[in-house]
Amino acid sequence: MALRVANRFIRSDSGSFTLETSLVYPTVLLIVLSIVFFSLFLYQKVSLYHTAAAAAERSAYSWDNSGKDWETGNVAPQRNDGLYWRTGSDGISGMFAFGASGGVRKIELPAGSADEAGAGLPERKLYKAAEELPQQVKGTITYRHGIVDREVTARLGQSGVLPFLASKWTRSWMETEVSSVVTEPVELIRNVDFVRTFVVRVKDMISKPKAEQTVPVPTENVTKKLAFGRAEEAAEYIRSITGGVKITVSPPSGRRQLDALDADGLVHEVKLGYTSKSKDIESQIIKDLELMRSGSQVKGVVWHFFRKEKDGKIGPSKPLRQELEKRGILVVIHQ
Repeated sequence: MALRVANRFIRSDSGSFTLETSLVYPTVLLIVLSIVFFSLFLYQKVSLYHTAAAAAERSAYSWDNSGKDWETGNVAPQRNDGLYWRTGSDGISGMFAFGASGGVRKIELPAGSADEAGAGLPERKLYKAAEELPQQVKGTITYRHGIVDREVTARLGQSGVLPFLASKWTRSWMETEVSSVVTEPVELIRNVDFVRTFVVRVKDMISKPKAEQTVPVPTENVTKKLAFGRAEEAAEYIRSITGGVKITVSPPSGRRQLDALDADGLVHEVKLGYTSKSKDIESQIIKDLELMRSGSQVKGVVWHFFRKEKDGKIGPSKPLRQELEKRGILVVIHQ
């Protein structure tokens, strides 16, 4: 009897569906969940790449004017970076530096405020792009100024969504890097037109006989160095060649006497002899920055350095020159 019952139990297929389902269902569920989380991870990877591409491309597009709207490209009236921002405050001096940091400006993400960091013009443009990025995104935004090219690079990273215990077998951190070249079609056309117009006019003056026929050489010694005994004499010389006028203005930090303000809104500051960085010099720089930021009367600032007759010294100290270029002030040394 017992043997008959055992044989009937073995031959019966009752409950086989439930047993098979209990074995297959976890495998199917695991495959479905893996596909879902892989899709989410891939979506986040693509979204991160799109964010980096937008940051790099829009920064490069609006690089010619920090007052340009980051998304639409609209520019409000009286919003510009000064007349000589490309030569004085666009990191051009870094091209001739040695080492890995030559010609490179970089900010870390997540970034704070550009005013708190005391950043120069390139860094302020990079901070403007950083403000548009999500807070969970980390990485760097870099601006590189080469001899003939300029580019903005966004290297971003963030943690992706992975299922439970998956972090033990794989990393959830994802990174992407996108670079965009800074182009200025209007500036390129203007430079090409300038070369085409003036090269033809001056090519005949290259040879010395042609030049002497056009501009007679005086009989006296013309190799004498430009030097002055007093700063006011140098200021009068600057006013004579720029057509500027001596004027006193009142920025928020206090009164500022300008050696020369020309018709284009360019301030010319005159320094005589070797000039180092001091509290008085820093106060003048702060006032000049306030004048440039107001944008109403002053469009740019140039500091001129002349040789002193007494000791023959000339030029700013290295810290002073770096500070001036960082703040967007053009430095001219008259030899």
